[in-house]
Amino acid sequence: MGNKRPVRRELLLLLLAAAISAIFYILVSSYYNKIMEEAGVNTTELNQVYQYQYEMIVDSRNITFWQAVYEIAREEALSHGAVLKLNGTDWGQDYDKVDFMDMSIAAKVDGIILEYSGEEGLEEKIDEAVEKGIPVVTVVNDAPKSLRQSFVGINDYQLGLAYGEQVAKLVDSNTRRVLVLLNREKELEQNQIYAEINRAVVDKAGGRGKIKIQAQNLISKSQFDVEEAIRTIFQSPEGPPEILVCLDEVTTECAYQAMIDFNMVGEVNIVGYYISKTITDAIENGLIPVTIQMDAAQVGTYSIEALTEYWEVGRANSYYNVDLNIVTKENVVQ
Repeated sequence: MGNKRPVRRELLLLLLAAAISAIFYILVSSYYNKIMEEAGVNTTELNQVYQYQYEMIVDSRNITFWQAVYEIAREEALSHGAVLKLNGTDWGQDYDKVDFMDMSIAAKVDGIILEYSGEEGLEEKIDEAVEKGIPVVTVVNDAPKSLRQSFVGINDYQLGLAYGEQVAKLVDSNTRRVLVLLNREKELEQNQIYAEINRAVVDKAGGRGKIKIQAQNLISKSQFDVEEAIRTIFQSPEGPPEILVCLDEVTTECAYQAMIDFNMVGEVNIVGYYISKTITDAIENGLIPVTIQMDAAQVGTYSIEALTEYWEVGRANSYYNVDLNIVTKENVVQ
């Protein structure tokens, strides 16, 4: 009788330990599954073992372009034993890109894909991540002075040439002003996109009178701010420019809406960016003459390719060039 009580106590302790272990396992599994679900991993894929965890950090997860890039990148990552999570500042959130970089570094992820736009402190975070063994791939906009592993996109000179060519085609005898709405923190004299647009317009205009070529930076944490800035342009005493150049999807859509609201169709030519449903419809209806589309599939594929090569080979190309497509009413596809 005297031995039964200690045995019973030991059995209860073992059962309690097993119960605690089971609860811990359930909680850990639940947390892991939540991360996987946020990364878009389905139930079947949850049973797989992933060697790498990557993070993609962009301005907004709601932008059509980044949704397309992420979907391709996610599939490419899964095929190489990696899971990819998308983080976006999603205008109005408390976190910015620097915060997401801090989180990714603290989590010791295996790679970061970053939309860089010259934000204060972001270049230092790129260097910090790389120094801690986390490769960083910048996409669309580059940070050449940082320690980033690779850049996926098209350089500003080539992009400027493409925009300049399209703007020059729209210049006619009625053109008095061209306004370029920039989307990154960079001194105007250092901005090659603006420089090439300026050169193309001057060459096209020749001696037929001076055309004013201006630039305005619209980097903002709020779509409302972008809308208000563009409405101010349309309501200015001198009126809107005859040609308005937009370098991102949100600016293009806001400019298009302002053109409709202020009844300026036919008076303002918008050179847009990307092909969201709104922009595609405007192109098809002849309301936006041209938009320039960076190949989202290539951006997604090359980003994962750079990280994969880094881990498998120990290095990756420093520059992955993607294609640009010029979309007009003649070749737009719904």
